[in-house]
Amino acid sequence: LLVDFSILFEPTETISVRASVSLFYFNSSSNRTVFERCECGLYGFHSPRLSAQGLVGIPIADNHYACDRNTEFTVPGEPWIALIERGHCNFTEKIQVAARRGATAAVVYNSPDKGNQSLVMLHRGAEKIVAIMIGNLKGMEILHRIKSGMRVTMVIEVGKKRSFSMNIFTILFISVSFFVVAAATLGCYVSYSARRLIIARAQSREQRRLRARAKNAIEQMQLRTLKEGDKETGPDGDSCVVCFEQYKPNDVMRVLTCNHVFHKTCIDPWLLEHGTCPLCKCDILKVLGVEMDVETRSQSVQASGSSGQRPLSTVTIVNEEDNLSETASSGYDSVQGPDESAQDAHAPSESDNTPAVKEESQPSPVAVLSHGDNPGFEGDETQVSEGR
Repeated sequence: LLVDFSILFEPTETISVRASVSLFYFNSSSNRTVFERCECGLYGFHSPRLSAQGLVGIPIADNHYACDRNTEFTVPGEPWIALIERGHCNFTEKIQVAARRGATAAVVYNSPDKGNQSLVMLHRGAEKIVAIMIGNLKGMEILHRIKSGMRVTMVIEVGKKRSFSMNIFTILFISVSFFVVAAATLGCYVSYSARRLIIARAQSREQRRLRARAKNAIEQMQLRTLKEGDKETGPDGDSCVVCFEQYKPNDVMRVLTCNHVFHKTCIDPWLLEHGTCPLCKCDILKVLGVEMDVETRSQSVQASGSSGQRPLSTVTIVNEEDNLSETASSGYDSVQGPDESAQDAHAPSESDNTPAVKEESQPSPVAVLSHGDNPGFEGDETQVSEGR
């Protein structure tokens, strides 16, 4: 493992250098020479990047591993190059045996199961002679020709360096760049998540505040308890359009600004959810001076989250005159006779030219129509029946 790290962080030497191998096969019987050349070798990591040439010799033994210190080679002359098979001992021992026998270079061919692949050898302590590795197929071809009686001459030259060679500075640059990009990405994600959380909390607080204000405004509207003999509890009495149950004595009713009545336990949650009368669709909360606009509120909260300011309330205060005009225009038609409603439809209202919403610097008190100011529910029903 330490050797691998020493390779990885070698500052001056490249990891892989190709070796160009030229072969001359001389057949003495036919007096012919065959030449071939290939860039099929790889210099060992600790090998000098030099050229070498000479006749090729093989170990004289039952195997060609050259792991024995006393291994002899078929040396036909000087200079010569040792051809050794990979296996049974490390590369350093093989190259040292060839160097002690006077070889100018050691060529190690790969194992049979590796085909024509080659790799960079590690042979620290055997740096005196050139050492390269070639594939098994090429090594076996040379071995068989030598055994058949041919003289094989090999010339080793420095080939091209591999483009993926890296030094310590390249590795450090890539590592630092990776960590910088990872840190920037993580920082952006954390910032985005924190912003979303802040906006969500601000929206939740604003929604709770507006809901509490709307609930207080609803509580200010008139309550009425039904008694025996009231028209609503009679045979022709109406039912609550929210729960569809008949009105009974002792039921607590909420009288809206449009003079429609419903069960208190039914209409209060309805108004908090919808804000309008279930019958005439009059905007009750707006009449009471509380205007809840969800889309506007969301935009204001997001804007405040980006600018760092406190979100502005979207509650709009409506003055007393607007309350009266809104009540007269939206709710009072439900208790008028058909002839009066038709006439009112053609007659322009005085409040048509009056703005529906008025923003003031100081919030005005919520205008709630008292029982005396609102046309009485029972009186209106009596007038309608008499008109008919």
